[in-house]
Amino acid sequence: MALAISDALASTGRPVHLIDTAAPGRSGLISAASAELGLDEAGEWRRGTRNGVTLDRRSTDAPPRSWPSPPPGPPGVTVLDLGLGQAAEAPSGEPVVVVCRPTVPAGRLLERQLRELGERSVVVAAIGRGRWPGEVVASLGPMTAALRSTGRIVQVPLNDRLMVTGLDDRPLPKAVCDAGLALFELLAYETRVAAPARHRAPTSGRSAR
Repeated sequence: MALAISDALASTGRPVHLIDTAAPGRSGLISAASAELGLDEAGEWRRGTRNGVTLDRRSTDAPPRSWPSPPPGPPGVTVLDLGLGQAAEAPSGEPVVVVCRPTVPAGRLLERQLRELGERSVVVAAIGRGRWPGEVVASLGPMTAALRSTGRIVQVPLNDRLMVTGLDDRPLPKAVCDAGLALFELLAYETRVAAPARHRAPTSGRSAR
């Protein structure tokens, strides 16, 4: 989903910097760059590019001592991929996308993650079926149910190619990029209205039914 958001924004002309914090052996973006630009001076980050996105991923298993330097050119959007269960480590005040599947166990984990995130602006990417099974809907916690009722859960379709090959340097399917753009637009709206009071999100986004 981090790549979907990045690719979608880059297609609109925005400069995008995608930072993957996973250890090299766990990164899903290892083949996502169309051109590799080499290591930074500290040897901690490996930089590549794809379709207007500057992509930095860790080069060693040791935790990096600093963030990668911003790419040259005008400032743009930074997308930080924190990986499994690390959303609470996002920089303070920044909006967060949490990714889940529409299943009962995933719903429990999602509710726990939302509690940990507290008052942050959050939207959810739900991977899979558009219409949630009744068992899943009945088991939703109050925070998840509130996001769903206000259109802040975006359905992301499964793609047969991605399920087999994983991410590579080819463009993502349009439906996946569309979901990435919908997530960003919801986050942008949430950020604008978060203070002093939270309002209902627009209903034009692709929400889970």
